[in-house]
Amino acid sequence: MDPLENLVRQFFEAIINVTIIIAEYLPYIIALLVFYIYGKYRSRLYRERREANRIERRDTYREYLKTDDWKRKRYVVLKRDNWTCQHCGVPATQVHHLKYAKYNIGKEPIEWLVSLCKRCHEKQH
Repeated sequence: MDPLENLVRQFFEAIINVTIIIAEYLPYIIALLVFYIYGKYRSRLYRERREANRIERRDTYREYLKTDDWKRKRYVVLKRDNWTCQHCGVPATQVHHLKYAKYNIGKEPIEWLVSLCKRCHEKQH
């Protein structure tokens, strides 16, 4: 047998061996790909849902800040702190949330609110 025939025979044997190995492990490879793609899909859906919830809470919070309930609570906090910024001592014009009632917007206790001047409030954010 000449060297070229030998080389061609070895080449085709290698292709057959690789094909057999691929055929043997193909179900596992497909399963891994499916799980990977499904995981990416679920991860993206989770991020999108979380972002939509965040935007909905933000919009609800912004609407709450326009209500009479917030205006009363704001007045009570400013009066409690004697209309003074709790950071620097100048007259306070704004109320800052130390914590947010994430899922119960408007249900935050007065203790979670503090009077601040505009400058200090901007520093907080």
